[in-house]
Amino acid sequence: MHGAFVRDGAWWWSRVAEPLAARGITSHAVDLPSCGAAAPLGGFADDVATVRSAIAAIDGPVVVVAHSYGGMAVTEAAAGMPNVAHLLYVSAIVPDLQSVLTSGWVPADGAVATTVDFREDGTIGENARHFVDRLLSASDEDTKQAAMTRLTRQNGAVYAQETTAAAWREIESTYVVCRADGDVTVEIQRTQAARTKAVIELDTNHFPHVERPDLIADIVVDLVDRVPTA
Repeated sequence: MHGAFVRDGAWWWSRVAEPLAARGITSHAVDLPSCGAAAPLGGFADDVATVRSAIAAIDGPVVVVAHSYGGMAVTEAAAGMPNVAHLLYVSAIVPDLQSVLTSGWVPADGAVATTVDFREDGTIGENARHFVDRLLSASDEDTKQAAMTRLTRQNGAVYAQETTAAAWREIESTYVVCRADGDVTVEIQRTQAARTKAVIELDTNHFPHVERPDLIADIVVDLVDRVPTA
């Protein structure tokens, strides 16, 4: 599950999908309806419904991977889904009946990047160049250019919507802390990670699935291998 301000989830996860496929693991990327070029965009309930539908469509046990804002939708959507075997949060929000704004994800002083802009249509976004230079700092220019074409607006209302379920309370979960994250401090990530069962720390920026897909693929393979077979 992708995070905020992006579209084309398949591209963002493609570098992980390839090694997974080589090891016989099928993956599915989901596009969240709250992200798009312009209003009207879907709300948080639409994000949750989309994730639940994607999970339900998969036959057999599922490891659900969430990045950044994607943790909000996954935490609610996966609750009560019998085929979800594990949750993997990658520098992601792990809410406990909270909104993005009350989950501890936003710095205590309420500061946001100065390049985030708020429009009258209720959407928010960020300057593309600043976004990739800050969060894809280990990537080459071709990757940054490709990423910039896949940045988009998001419905700002989703940040105030509280979750009504916490899947991590009933499903085994793992958190990947990105120690070189240019967006979310290590302290905030570790606070979120405290709600999960296991924590892995990587020396990567905010998008390890783009810049170090080998590490994320290895983690997913390990989790899949641990899923009990009938």
